[in-house]
Amino acid sequence: PLAPLAVPPSLPLPFPMAASPSLHAPRLLPLLPNPAPSLARPRRRFTAASAVPPSRNGSSAGTDWCPVPPEQRPVNEYEALAASQPFSWAAGDLRLYCSRLAFTGAAFALFVGLPVAAFGGRGGVGGDALHLALGATGSGILAVTLAVVRMYLGWAYVGNRLLSATVEYEETGWYDGQIWVKTPEVLARDRLLGSFSVS
Repeated sequence: PLAPLAVPPSLPLPFPMAASPSLHAPRLLPLLPNPAPSLARPRRRFTAASAVPPSRNGSSAGTDWCPVPPEQRPVNEYEALAASQPFSWAAGDLRLYCSRLAFTGAAFALFVGLPVAAFGGRGGVGGDALHLALGATGSGILAVTLAVVRMYLGWAYVGNRLLSATVEYEETGWYDGQIWVKTPEVLARDRLLGSFSVS
C-alpha cells in the first residue's frame, strides 16, 4: 500500500479549478510503484565466483564450482606435470637439470647408440672406432634433444592454458568442446602461477 503524495497549495495547478471551500486543501497525487529490481538493473551472466566457498588454500578461487572437469583444469594440469618425470626436472635447479640430461644422453649413447653402431654398421677393428664414437654420441645428443623438446612442449601447453582467460574442455570426452571464461580470481591466480612458475 502506497501513501498518496500531498502537494502544497502554493504550487500552481495545471488546470483552473472552480472556487470551492477545499481549494486550499492539499491535493493528493497517486504514486507509481518502483520498477521491479530485475527491470531496473541489467542482467548479469552467472559466474562461478558468486557464492563460492573458500578453497583448500583459503582463497575463494572458484575452481571447485567451475564446470571444467578436475583433470582438465589448468592448475591441476600444472600440478600433475610438475610431479611427473621428466617434466619435474625443469622445475628444479639448473645444475641438477643439466646433470640429469647429461646422464640420460650418456646412458642412451652407451646402451642404445653404441650397440646399434657396432652391429648395424661396418664391423671390424681399427678404423671403426671413430664410427662407433660418432654413432654413440649422435644417439645420445638425439635423445637429449627429444627430451628437451618434449619438456618444452608440455610446459608451453600448460603455461598457455594458465595465462589464457578462457579454458577449453570436453565434458564427456566425445569431442563436445566447451569454453569456460575464468572468473577474475581464478584468472589472477593462474596468470601469477604461469608467469612466475612456468615461464
